[in-house]
Formats: sequence, C-alpha cells, structure tokens
Amino acid sequence: MDPRSHDQPDLQTSPQSSLLASMESADTAAPKSALSRRKLLSALGAAGLAIATGGELLTAPKQADAQAPANTALYNVKDFGASGSQRYDFDDAPAIQSAIDTAAAYGGIVYIPAGMYFLRTPLRPRSNVTLLGAGSSSILRAAMNKFALISVMAAQHVTISKLALQGTGAFNNYSMPRMECGVALEQAVDVQITDCVFSQIDNGVVSSLSDQVYVTNCTFDSLIGTLDIDTQGFGIWCSEASRHHLESNRFNMLFQPCITLSKGSTRSLIANNNMTGCYQSGVLLTAKPDEKPCELNTISGNLIEKFKNPSNKTGYTYGIRLQGYCMDNQIQSNTIYNIEDVGIALEGQAANQKERPHHNHIANNVLRAAGRTGISLVNSYANQLRHNSIHESAADGIALATSGKDAGSYCDRNQIAHNSVNDSVKAPIRIADNRCGENIMLGNYGERNGDKIIDKGADTVTSYL
Repeated sequence: MDPRSHDQPDLQTSPQSSLLASMESADTAAPKSALSRRKLLSALGAAGLAIATGGELLTAPKQADAQAPANTALYNVKDFGASGSQRYDFDDAPAIQSAIDTAAAYGGIVYIPAGMYFLRTPLRPRSNVTLLGAGSSSILRAAMNKFALISVMAAQHVTISKLALQGTGAFNNYSMPRMECGVALEQAVDVQITDCVFSQIDNGVVSSLSDQVYVTNCTFDSLIGTLDIDTQGFGIWCSEASRHHLESNRFNMLFQPCITLSKGSTRSLIANNNMTGCYQSGVLLTAKPDEKPCELNTISGNLIEKFKNPSNKTGYTYGIRLQGYCMDNQIQSNTIYNIEDVGIALEGQAANQKERPHHNHIANNVLRAAGRTGISLVNSYANQLRHNSIHESAADGIALATSGKDAGSYCDRNQIAHNSVNDSVKAPIRIADNRCGENIMLGNYGERNGDKIIDKGADTVTSYL
C-alpha cells in the first residue's frame, strides 16, 4: 500500500491534532508504512512525545499549502525493504533512500528502528525530512570507506536524531574532499543533529557553506585517525559556517581538534561541551590571511581536560587555539585542566600585520596544570585578558611573545587585567621581547609563583603582582 494513500484530513484541523489522530487510528488500522502511535512512543519516549505534540523535533507542513496534508506522516524504513540485520553483504541504502524520497514529497519522519544497517552509498535527506532512530541501537554503518553516511546538500529544515553512525573502522590514507564522515553538510540551512553517536569513523560532522546548524547532545568517541594525517579524527569540522550552535556534546580520544571553525566561520556558539583525553585542540579557530576572518564566535562553558601530546612536539596540544585571522571572538567561562602544552593560545603569522588575532575577549576562564603556559599570545594585538584564574602552570601563567622578524612579528596593545595567577613554576606574566609594545597590565594578582613579572616589552603600562 502507498504510505500516503490514507484519507486526507480536514485542512482546518491543526497539524498537531491531525498527527495525534492519525497515530491513534494507526493502533488499530495502520497502513503498511505507518508506525503505530503506541509503538513509536514506546520506542522513543520523550522524542516520541515531542513529535506527537508538535515539539521542536519536526515542523508540520503549512495549512496554506493545498498540496500538503495537514498531518506529518511517519515512514518505517523496513516497510521499504531495509533489513537492519547486520548483514555486510546487504546494502540498506536504496531502501532507506526510498523512504526518504517518499517522505520528502510532503515532509515527514523516516523512522529507522533498532538494527545495524550497512550502507554502500550516502543517504541524502531532502528538505523538511526527519531521520529518526531508536537511539544507539539504530546503527548506520559504512560497508566501504571514503564517503559520508548522511549527505545533506542544499537542503533545509532537516533533522537527524537518535542514530549511531559508524565507519568501516579501517585506517584510510587519503586527502580532502573525500573525507569519510558521519554527516556531511554543504550549503544546508537549518539542520539539527541531536542525540547521535559517532564512532569507528574518520570524522563526525563536516559542514561547509552552511547556515543555522545545530549539533547538540551528541557523542564523538574514538574516531579513526593518526597524528600525521590532518583529514582524519575531527569531531566537528566547519568551513565558511555561520550561526552554528554546537552545544552539550561529548568528545573522547580524538586525534584532531574536537571542534574546528575555519575559513571565515562566523556568529557561531560553542558551549557546554565536554572534551576529554584528546590529542590536539579542544576548540580551534583558524583562518589564513587571504581568507575571511573567523569572527564574532562565542566559546563558553566548555570543560576541556586531560589532553596529551604524544608527538613530543612543542606547541601541539591546546585547550582553545585561535590561529591566524581571528577577530572579535568571545572566550569565556571555560574550564581547562591538564593540557600538556597551552591552555588558551592566540597565534598570528609573522608575515601579516593586520590578519593576526585581534580584538578577542578572553574572560572568566579557569585554567589549571597546563604543561607549559596557561594563556599564550604570539603575534597578536588588541586582545583583552580579564578575570581569568590560572593555576599551576609548568612554565609561565600568561606569556606574550613574538616569532619571526616580519611585518606581523609584534604582540602589541593587549590588555591583561584583573587576572589571578598562582603557583606558576616560572613567571606569572612574561612579556618576552621589545616587539611586544604598548601592552597594558593592571590589577593582576597571585602568589607562590616561581618569579615576578618578567617584562622585556616596550612602553608597557604595568601594575605588578
């Protein structure tokens, strides 16, 4: 039976009440591809309740659209021939895609029950479609490498929820753009990725040229990668992204940064994430001089801890790192513990005078037990460091320095005020050389540091500890 062949409801009926009514009637006379209300709510709990009551998980079609039914249909992929039987030789992608294409006609929910579904080609959600699993027991797994399990291209209003996404688990030596990942977004708008688990795959979420992407309450655990190949091991990687909300996610044992914003990513929020036991950066913002700046982003309330540097390279492991052309970003109220190199780092390129980190605001962060420096500024200007609490740095608490001898080899006009720096092995604050000019240090305090402030800068305004 065609899943859309049941009677059309009265267009005057609200979308929520129509959906409830259709789910109630499905308990006794459900079409082949429709889920019963009782079974769906039993499997999904709160998510099912949100669907049934018109919550944020889906948006029903507008009543003004004469071609769309007032209720949102539910499509079970098994009614379209998907197996989910853990058979490597069975490709479930065509059947699931058929359910997606059917749902896309009016907008709907494609339900993927518990099971392991092997895919040999990407799933391609279209606008106004929700992919909904039953939790970590609904597994989409790659049967071959070098592709995205879910690829959202130029679509809008897409939701991906309660799915586990797994790669082949094999190491792949290749370069972009053929990145294996769980979800790839390109020119997508209003995409929600919630309550998903990414594991045994090269990368989690890769977003390019997309707007209003929400990744929340997802887990990124033990992704495939090495220290030497920079296309594997990313949790969330965004390029030219705008208005992304990356919140309340968990990252564990990643080789590359947990969250990366690059090439002009702007107005995004990275908040309340938990990042543990990774090898490079918790959060990386990076833009080259010939690219648009990474600007107006907020990094707030994240816990970043126990990052190790297995490469023995100085300057490899960071809590939060702003590299290159980064401006007007807020880094506030983060907790950063036991980072083997630097807790928070701003680094500009020596050859570029303007396209350095500048006008970033770093405030109210707690940093403890950095393996080298708590907060480091290199070739950066006009940044503010205020009200940070820094403890037990293995070298300096706060360090300003330059590298190179080019036009951008200055660290100047930064304001360091009202920070607490305690128990640093070396200096609480170090201004390394006379290319660090016109910096302001006021109202900082601390005790039990190995040395006093070391100031080799030019024209520094200072209130000593």
